[in-house]
Amino acid sequence: MRVRILVLGYLLLAASAYATEPPPLLPEPTVRAIASEVSGTAAKRNLQDLTLFHRMRGSRGFRAAAERVRDRAKEYGLSEVEILELPADGAVFYGTQRSRPAWDVDFAELWEQRQEGGSWVDAERVASWEARPIVLAQDSASGEAAAELVDVGAGTAEGDYQGKEVRGKLVLTSSQPGAVYKLAVDRLGAAGIVSYAQNQVTGWWKEDENLVRWGHLDTFPAPRTFAFMVSLKAARAWQERLAAGQTVRLRASVKAGQHPGAYSIATGVIPGADRQHEVVLSCHLDHQRPGANDNASGCATILEVGRTLAKLVREGKLAPPRRTLRFVWPPEIEGTTSLLNARPDLAARALAVIHMDMVGGDAEITKAVFHVTRSPKSLPTFVNDVGAAFGRFVNEQSYALAATGEAPYPLVDPEGSKRALQAEFVDFTEGSDHQVWSEGSWRVPAIYLNDWPDRYIHTHADGVANIDPTKLMRAAFIGATSAWYLAGLDANQVPALWEVVRRDSLERTADALARSERLRAMGEGAEADNLLRFHLAQEAAIVDSINRFAAVPPGARKSADDHLALLRRLVGISERKLTGTADVVYRRAPEPKGPMGGFGYDYFQDHISQKGIAAPALLKRTGLWGGGGEYAYEALNLVDGRRSVREIRDALAAIYGPVPLPEVAEYLGDLETIGILQREKVSHAP
Repeated sequence: MRVRILVLGYLLLAASAYATEPPPLLPEPTVRAIASEVSGTAAKRNLQDLTLFHRMRGSRGFRAAAERVRDRAKEYGLSEVEILELPADGAVFYGTQRSRPAWDVDFAELWEQRQEGGSWVDAERVASWEARPIVLAQDSASGEAAAELVDVGAGTAEGDYQGKEVRGKLVLTSSQPGAVYKLAVDRLGAAGIVSYAQNQVTGWWKEDENLVRWGHLDTFPAPRTFAFMVSLKAARAWQERLAAGQTVRLRASVKAGQHPGAYSIATGVIPGADRQHEVVLSCHLDHQRPGANDNASGCATILEVGRTLAKLVREGKLAPPRRTLRFVWPPEIEGTTSLLNARPDLAARALAVIHMDMVGGDAEITKAVFHVTRSPKSLPTFVNDVGAAFGRFVNEQSYALAATGEAPYPLVDPEGSKRALQAEFVDFTEGSDHQVWSEGSWRVPAIYLNDWPDRYIHTHADGVANIDPTKLMRAAFIGATSAWYLAGLDANQVPALWEVVRRDSLERTADALARSERLRAMGEGAEADNLLRFHLAQEAAIVDSINRFAAVPPGARKSADDHLALLRRLVGISERKLTGTADVVYRRAPEPKGPMGGFGYDYFQDHISQKGIAAPALLKRTGLWGGGGEYAYEALNLVDGRRSVREIRDALAAIYGPVPLPEVAEYLGDLETIGILQREKVSHAP
């Protein structure tokens, strides 16, 4: 134990030297040019434009926002700017993504009524689409209802309705409308739903009773009625009256519904000498109005990266890039899955992605913590080290400014704050389009820039006032420098790159040792050794990943080999392995491509339901460092036609924590049953 603690201290001490370095990777004049040009104010101006639109996939609002992005990208000098139209009608599939029909709203209002004489009349307008479109749940259908309100609590179990007659009435629920619809509407005949579902659980959950949360009905099958969203404050007032025996009567009027449409995806490039390889800057354009941080911020910030780099090239301050830079503004997850299936040439050219989803929250308001997030461990890559290098540089510079009033690169916008960025550098988490790019179908490494938490995400209060131009500026700087470096990386730059990778490798090794000690303390020595073996293989693969961009010169290769040998000696793992008997090896079927779960449609769940297969145990697992969805995502990513089921289990255990082999075998077997995997051979493990 003492030896391991000493090793851990040595590694952390060696890695700490990182904080005193000058601008990383790029020449100082390049860093200076980018830092001087990038503007948080310009980004916030474009962000404000986007918040004017209720940007549901396929809708009139989304199309208008895409046109705004297209026009601005042309104005900024991007090339080959266009809007790609991918038909979306509910029948067309793009790999694993069933396209969702467009959804538009012409009118929606909810009124509380009072009794005058012998009739009910409108007394107070509770919700208006025109004023605040978030009040109508996504995918609501047209309908009219004037009826009593019945409180059903969660409304997701039969017991919630015991002794209550809801047929022809409106049900008040604390759950998302989609979770209530089948029971309340389809089975029990409710006329519509009124939901006060709260925001994602954070330290600020339920503190603001006035927030109205974004609501959703299921896309498939198309709903027959509507759902309105109201605040917790409004719901509690009604509940008090209902508990006192009073009648609450509401009148709803909705003109809305699904219709055949298209995913309208704006894109443009800064062309490089190499048109066969691209570095992509990605975001997601869809969201409710205003949706300022989520995700007008990411959309406006990659647009600012495009403006900055195109202008610097045009003015001769930067030479044209070696590789092409591409910018894309799709709907979240479903749009990216559809794009990569519809345009496989884009996927084939992509070498790396810088993805931005929520990058502008003013931490004093939103409580946001900014993250630079790595690619999944199934995809070991040096690209993570590039993003981390520039992120740490901004941390250092912004802290120096905050602490002393001076910094060579303050990166402060004239209209923004002066707080230190304090970015966190974290392992892969799901939740945005980066997980599509990095999925096993395409395996494009991604740097993911994002805020979490944000107390106002998915509510009407995710507004422009919550946005810090300095934060936008810094996110744009990290994205621009990372993209520019990756677009120009050649063999001459690899020795300096290797020094960055080596130092990050020491930090990763320190983390791996700490995790292994936790396992040993739990009596899981074999699992601890498995984790360390996996880690060493990861470090070797990270070095090898450089070759996709540039050849590793002999000197850097020798230094890397020496470093890896040192890690093996420091880690000193046992040779004992977790072994099994004869084992299956899978490969992924050529089609369909894409993740098993998307927005509005879950390919895996749909297809196992058709086969009468129960949800596998792996999806419910809670590990030391991950949960069921993460285990499943990485399990499929790890399928490569060479790893056995046992080897995939061992990798998953190293990434997220020990997991029983039968659970992994069951999940992969289900994927085989629905045609995602094909059995390659039987491996006879030692």
